[in-house]
Amino acid sequence: MRPTTGRGSLLLLATLLFAAAVVTAGLAADATLSTAETPVESAIVGVKLAVLVVPTLGLLAIARNVDETSAESVLEWGILVGVSVAATAAVTDVHVGDSSHSAVSVAVSVLTAMNVGCLLGVLIGTHAADAAENARLANERRDDFVFLNRLLRHHLLNAVTIIRGRAGLVEDEVDDEAAAHVRAIRERSDHVASLVETVQTISNALSENTETTRVDVGSLVRDIAGAYQDATPETTIEVDVPPNTYVESNGSLRVVFDHLVENAIEHNDVADPFVRVTASERADVVDVRVVDNGSGFPERVRTTAFEPGDAGDSAIGLYAVGVIVDDCGGSVDIAEAADRTEVVVTLPKATPST
Repeated sequence: MRPTTGRGSLLLLATLLFAAAVVTAGLAADATLSTAETPVESAIVGVKLAVLVVPTLGLLAIARNVDETSAESVLEWGILVGVSVAATAAVTDVHVGDSSHSAVSVAVSVLTAMNVGCLLGVLIGTHAADAAENARLANERRDDFVFLNRLLRHHLLNAVTIIRGRAGLVEDEVDDEAAAHVRAIRERSDHVASLVETVQTISNALSENTETTRVDVGSLVRDIAGAYQDATPETTIEVDVPPNTYVESNGSLRVVFDHLVENAIEHNDVADPFVRVTASERADVVDVRVVDNGSGFPERVRTTAFEPGDAGDSAIGLYAVGVIVDDCGGSVDIAEAADRTEVVVTLPKATPST
């Protein structure tokens, strides 16, 4: 004999409850409708009997369509909640009920509680099963995403390394015009490698439950500012961060401030560009502000600058900023300013070391 499946057991339970409800409703109708003195009393009896039967119809509908993989769990929820509610109703009838209550009246009360409880339990079980399945699919997709990203990163970086090496071999052996083309190839290769690393950082922040560590944000931004000041002497870069300003970092905050400073320099078209990084503490967070005297973000992108958007280099970098800061437990916003661009990175203040 073939064993009963979870769906079959749930369908059997729903059928038994439906049959019991119909029989009990029939007995109750014979016992109460004949004694009803007004149409209102008859209507009340009808509503009570409907509440007795209707939940079992819902159970039958769910049992016929429930997924077999979750049917057993759904059945357990239905029985657990149904029996609990029915037991409560039975105890209430025994201790609080009127002594004139007939056996049929008690049966209607307890069976109604059982049916309603079972339906509620089945709905809870179905929701829980759906949530578990969605979580499983999300984990599978995350694992697939991580694998494909690592595969792509491996092959792209290998290819870029080869291109760089070959370009370096020929750069000193060609004339100046050809050497300029070789340098362009090397610079573009470096850019591709940088993009791959940025995507890897985004992937890590999205797919891993990273732990945070204490980082002195002042030392971090001063190091970044110094590197950009040497590379772009035409831009004035200032850092005003109090000493020992520690924040929580997932290990990728350098990417955040590196990109924000770079973005502030690249998109600043005034005659005397400057970039200023400041930090201030409030309550349990630290606000780090990256300010420049450029034209600022267009109004249409202010609210979505750090969300997935177009595939441009700047968009990828800003998306990485948003993902990393969020993974650190912070937030990033663009402050309203007419004469400057101001990006505010809010990070959790690190717990002092003991």
